[in-house]
Amino acid sequence: MPLPTPKSGEEHDDFMSRCMADDVMNKEYEDEDQRYAVCQSQWDKERNGTPNVERRVMSPEDVELRIVPGTDDSPHMLTGYAARFNKDSLDLGGFIERIQPGAFTTAIKDSDVRGLVNHDPNLLLGRTGSGTLRLIENKRGLKYEIDLPNTQTGKDVAESIRRCDISGCSFAFVVAPGGEVWSDDEGQVTRVLTKINKLLDVGPVTYPAYPDTNVAARMLAELAEEREAKVNTSKDDDIEKEEDALTEIKKKRRRERRKARFNRLSWRTGVPEIT
Repeated sequence: MPLPTPKSGEEHDDFMSRCMADDVMNKEYEDEDQRYAVCQSQWDKERNGTPNVERRVMSPEDVELRIVPGTDDSPHMLTGYAARFNKDSLDLGGFIERIQPGAFTTAIKDSDVRGLVNHDPNLLLGRTGSGTLRLIENKRGLKYEIDLPNTQTGKDVAESIRRCDISGCSFAFVVAPGGEVWSDDEGQVTRVLTKINKLLDVGPVTYPAYPDTNVAARMLAELAEEREAKVNTSKDDDIEKEEDALTEIKKKRRRERRKARFNRLSWRTGVPEIT
């Protein structure tokens, strides 16, 4: 049975209520938090237009966001890091994430990336297709340079960054098939991104808050189910071992009782006892 999807004109709260109560969802995702995350993912995929789009926000200390003053012949330039390699993220809602060096190579080559403020297409700063946005993948991470436009948006962003009113950076992406590796080490779930298939946009953000991680909900739910299955298997093994031990104890006691009866009979008849 397919998972629920939003109907035309259906509001978010109405869809979430319907999705949470769905028989298939309740059967597949007994844990309420997991079910909610998957329902939210279904809503986001339908509303985003591009399936499996994820967003990540870099903390201010990793961004190195700054404005390089321009000249009469060149505009101001905005530089910063959209992502850093081999660095564990904060808890993204049940798992941490790490980006492997080289993960953006394909995306940089194949994507026409936009430089946006707060992921808003109405607040355009640059574009790789026009050369006003440049992406550089180095040892530290994914760096970008944007030649700021002589527009109100460009001027506002430059001033806000100078004043440190804007200090975060974010990027929107789609993971390539097989471009992620999940692991579960004693309850610590880690996701390693090895290949980004598509990079949609990069740019400064006002609120460097927790990122949107709903796309990862399915895999996280599967890992949780796998972990629970292992725990149940371990419990079953322990029960089986206890039952085996109890059976051995019962057998030993029966042998001891038989031995005792035989020895009592031997004492009366003179037959040698069992030692």
